[in-house]
Amino acid sequence: MGTTDFLLKRLERELRPIARERIGKGQLPHDAPTRFWRGFGTGQSCSLCDKPIERDEIEYKIKSIEVAVQPARFHRICRYAWQLECERVKRRPRPIRKAPH
Repeated sequence: MGTTDFLLKRLERELRPIARERIGKGQLPHDAPTRFWRGFGTGQSCSLCDKPIERDEIEYKIKSIEVAVQPARFHRICRYAWQLECERVKRRPRPIRKAPH
């Protein structure tokens, strides 16, 4: 099994369920922005996997619209998992409301 296969399995089995849970609890935004700040890691924890983003890794950072919420930081694969779950939330069918009689 190659590196790509390993990363895809980690994405599907481990990271997407965490993203789904944190979005549901309001710990991560449910709307992924189209713009990110990207740079070398600062050693701070990833908002998804909680592991440090090391200086030799790329860190993706978003700022929430809400002032009180801390910026979210992600490893590349963690950002993908979060974005996929944001898309899933968008595509989820909304319940049809019946008009009152």
